[in-house]
Amino acid sequence: MSLHRLTRPQPEPQVSFLLLSGGVGSRSNHHEPKQFYKLAGHPMIAHSIIAAVRTPHVAEIIVNAPEGFEDRTREIMDAYCAGLPYKILPAGETLQESCETLLAAAQKDVVVLHEAARPFISVDMLTDLITCEAENAGYCHAIAFSMCRIHPETRQVMRGVSRDKVFDIQLPQKFARATLTDAHAKAREEAKVYNEDSVMVVEMTKKPVLSLEGTSRNRKVTTPEDFIVAEGMMKDFHSKGKVTHHV
Repeated sequence: MSLHRLTRPQPEPQVSFLLLSGGVGSRSNHHEPKQFYKLAGHPMIAHSIIAAVRTPHVAEIIVNAPEGFEDRTREIMDAYCAGLPYKILPAGETLQESCETLLAAAQKDVVVLHEAARPFISVDMLTDLITCEAENAGYCHAIAFSMCRIHPETRQVMRGVSRDKVFDIQLPQKFARATLTDAHAKAREEAKVYNEDSVMVVEMTKKPVLSLEGTSRNRKVTTPEDFIVAEGMMKDFHSKGKVTHHV
């Protein structure tokens, strides 16, 4: 099927889709950044783009690219965006800087933040997030394994950690653009470093962030083993007709 046959639904777009794709994927042991590695026949980043293109609320995609891979990123965006406006921006030194760069370029008052390393995003997932009543929301998933605290120096087990009180923070996340902008500005002023944005918003702005129920399927692909598992999962969902947003 030609990639250029992707078509856009028509309802009113109102969201800027911010796609973090600036990492070099050093843990993946691939010859190029992991977001360009083919998964089920398409570059991993393309699965997020396809979901965004087929979600009628999305008005634009803003993505960052690793240094030296701007042309590769543009080639993929041209092939998969189906005419949806997009921007390609440089990656920052940290994930926090990359997110702030994408955010500054957003044109809409609502932003959805996602990362290319999570290819199992779907139209339903995006739609539920965008249409929920909360201004700020994101997916969190219950942790299924036992956890403990370990002493950082002796490496001795100290005590258990209750699974009822901790959750796996997943993307995508939705924010009011002004709120997320304020959170990043305050974090920068106070030299606070965050590796994700929902906690930043709560701590820096005191604004609430609603937790939506995530899924174990929404996994992050990082290591070579992750790619093997993800390829099998993608084929399984295709064969059962569960992934309807992919070409």
